[in-house]
Amino acid sequence: MNRNLTVRLIVILGILGVCLFLLYPTYQYFSRYRNMTTEQMAELSETERRGARSIIERSMKLGLDLQGGMHLVYEIDKTSLGDGDLRDAQDRVMEILSTRVDQFGVTEPTIARQGSERILVQLPGVDDPERAKGLVGRVAKLQFRMVAEPDQTLRVVKAIDDMLAGKAEVDTTESADADTTAADDSPDADEGSRSEQQLATGDTVDTGTADSLLADLPGGTPTPATPQTDENTFSALAVAFQNGALYIPDDGYRVERVSELVRREDVRTAIRRAAGEPVEFLWSSEDAPRTADGLPTRLLYLVRSRVELSGEQLTDARIGPDQDRPGRMLVNFTLSRRGARKFSRLTADNLGKQLSIVLDDVVKSAPSIRSRIPGGEGQISGAFSDQEARDLAIVLRAGALPVDLNIVEERTVGPTLGEDSLNRGLTAALVGLGLTILFLLVYYQFAGLLASLAVCMNLVIVLTAMATLGAALSLPGIAGLVLAVAMAVDANVLIFERIREELRKAKTVTASVEAGYKNALSAIIDSNLTTMFAGIVLLALGTGPIKGFAVTLCIGITASMFTALFVTRFAFDAITHRRRLNKLSI
Repeated sequence: MNRNLTVRLIVILGILGVCLFLLYPTYQYFSRYRNMTTEQMAELSETERRGARSIIERSMKLGLDLQGGMHLVYEIDKTSLGDGDLRDAQDRVMEILSTRVDQFGVTEPTIARQGSERILVQLPGVDDPERAKGLVGRVAKLQFRMVAEPDQTLRVVKAIDDMLAGKAEVDTTESADADTTAADDSPDADEGSRSEQQLATGDTVDTGTADSLLADLPGGTPTPATPQTDENTFSALAVAFQNGALYIPDDGYRVERVSELVRREDVRTAIRRAAGEPVEFLWSSEDAPRTADGLPTRLLYLVRSRVELSGEQLTDARIGPDQDRPGRMLVNFTLSRRGARKFSRLTADNLGKQLSIVLDDVVKSAPSIRSRIPGGEGQISGAFSDQEARDLAIVLRAGALPVDLNIVEERTVGPTLGEDSLNRGLTAALVGLGLTILFLLVYYQFAGLLASLAVCMNLVIVLTAMATLGAALSLPGIAGLVLAVAMAVDANVLIFERIREELRKAKTVTASVEAGYKNALSAIIDSNLTTMFAGIVLLALGTGPIKGFAVTLCIGITASMFTALFVTRFAFDAITHRRRLNKLSI
């Protein structure tokens, strides 16, 4: 064998060896780890788990239709946007969603535009749809706002009582800086049903003693309220006022009634007038004690509308154990240099007061400021589980969405359906490949055997490229793979027919092979390049399944040209070089 043939053989064997080496993790994953449950994975030793994670990361990824997962289409809420801001909002939303999904750990996600108002999100392998929706579509608007003073809260509660009882007239057109003494000047101010007297003296709780903290309080063992008893009072809906929060029993009526009241425009106006500044009631997600008869309670804070600091100043968020709640987690955050300066001034100017940490209009915690905090670091506690804390840290690091998103389409593909799709797709591909090889062997005999080996090598190269590049294999991808195989066969058919024509002219085998490859080259290049251009267009403009098809098609065409023009040509040259053939089995 001459030097040229030796080099070509080394190249072919080298490429084949590298491909098999890179595909081995995929074989390991599908043969051992793919059907392993989370419990079985947890039973492995730490070394085995690290090895398993490494194999999974290096193996071929499967698309949504083969692996199962979620398909979501979000629509941007345009109520707060102008026409010129829609495109910018869509760009920002896609960037933030990409960051969140990447940190969520989804392999080969799809995030793409659908028109000017919608965004497609596909999450292969996700087995917790609710968690995924909460993480992806959550606005995550973080704000630091001061809690109203206790006397301010009690004054507001009394003003609402007076208004509901008809003791105060409220002009809903008044602004926030209107006369703030109207509620105090109303007649019979000392006769509020359960205003300052009872809330300030009777309903107090020590939130650090027991679960039934409200049991021994005056009026602290409430029965479910009814519209007849509480229609014209606000204070009676609460059973306690402590640490700046109203304790509202979650008995199937009171929480809903309070939410309804604080949304009413006349009540909101009464609140602004009594507080003397823009404020609003916000629910808290903090743990709260139960009433004596076992009813859970929810905390309601009166919070100033002024945002002292926002999540835009946050640079990092990491989870850590909550020392006050064993087994629970909290989120440690770090502010930017500018944010740290503002936070330092804020804490220095409000010693002894409560600062609420508000996330998406829910108070996560409302700690009292005991000293100035100069380092720009703080904590968000809320009795989070490990998963809840991790998700919160992810969305805080990624940043808040600039607009609300509404889900307009949602589909979940189960792993069983994905498994069935994979098996059917592979079966179809293998049957097609088998019939193609059978045709080549019957029609082209020995030359067909060489073409069959080249087609098999073509498949190995394509699968290796997809695994190495991290491209996900989907059902359309399998279709693209089959089409690429067909293109490889087409190139060999063109070459073999050209060789046959030359043999009919009584040329030698060597000359016929040389002429066959030379004459078929232009047709092969033309057909493959035009198909490649179509694949590139689909890759650039397509999304989801179309993109998966285009990826495998482009890789397959490149591999087919290599195997048809280089591998089979090497085989013919090697055979004709070793001995002088008078006849070729073609």
